Amino acid sequence: MIRVGPAGWHYDDWAGLVYPAPRPRGFDPLRYLAGYFDTIELNSTFYRPAAEKTARSWAARVEANPRFRFTAKLWRRFTHQRKEAWTQDEVDQVRAGLDPLHRTGRLGAVLLQFPWSFRRTDENRDWLGDVADAFAAYPLVIIRTVSHPCHAASAASTSFSAAATGTSWSSSWSSSSRRGSEPEEDDV
Repeated sequence: MIRVGPAGWHYDDWAGLVYPAPRPRGFDPLRYLAGYFDTIELNSTFYRPAAEKTARSWAARVEANPRFRFTAKLWRRFTHQRKEAWTQDEVDQVRAGLDPLHRTGRLGAVLLQFPWSFRRTDENRDWLGDVADAFAAYPLVIIRTVSHPCHAASAASTSFSAAATGTSWSSSWSSSSRRGSEPEEDDV
């Protein structure tokens, strides 16, 4: 199945274009978009683990669409901050925010979005295997971001299998620059 949806739902410039203007009293952009799309990417989970209460709220707000699933980006601690090993406490923090979505059937995938610097090395293969093992309860999608158009030619040849996990690596264009650095508490 292919699902199409936006990356987040807190965009002030969508007022009057995507969202009604003025917004009606009690307007919920997540609930509204779930009426039109079957998925939305959670960007905030890349910057910090979601709180359990927040994740339960997300699941409740999309319950009118039985086909709806979230794609949650894995916290950057596991994909971009690799100088020191992560801890079980950090895994538990992430799981606290993903488990409510998973239990309610609302978690479509967890996106492990690695930077361009994540090359095919034995060390990185071990890191990827450990991360995949830590989050094996969830459906995982692993990508390596291409950060600049000049990398496009070599990006076409970067798809390879990670033997430790049986998953595929692929490259994709990053859209993070259109969003700015860290998002507001938009996904709450």
